[in-house]
Amino acid sequence: MPDRWIETFQGERQRQLYDLYSREWWTKGRQFEDVIRMVEHSDLAIGLCSESDQLIGFARVLTDYTFKAMIFDVIVHSDFRGQRLGQAIINRILDHETLAEVRSFELYCPDNLIPFYGKLGFAKGTATLLFRER
Repeated sequence: MPDRWIETFQGERQRQLYDLYSREWWTKGRQFEDVIRMVEHSDLAIGLCSESDQLIGFARVLTDYTFKAMIFDVIVHSDFRGQRLGQAIINRILDHETLAEVRSFELYCPDNLIPFYGKLGFAKGTATLLFRER
């Protein structure tokens, strides 16, 4: 299993990250510059690289480092799915030293992924999530 973790995205890594984003249905329309700005302003960004140094997994976190950490954009390259890499990415976040004091981890996911995240200890909350888009 690939196990090279990164937390910075510069140069070619930015292109690899954008490639991951451009393949997913929920992130297809994002522009390169917006993806880079998003990563730069996330509190934590986790990347997983293959043995050939290709970026094959990603997730990011927004947090106050005390009460809440929101996990966004868990992505595993389609060629590497089914190897428990999504689980490894989530565990890397949950065990990250900078998030050790966080009391509650939350994430967005489509209904079909609720069973996957349920196996990792996540459950539907009692609050309603509200959206307002520009």
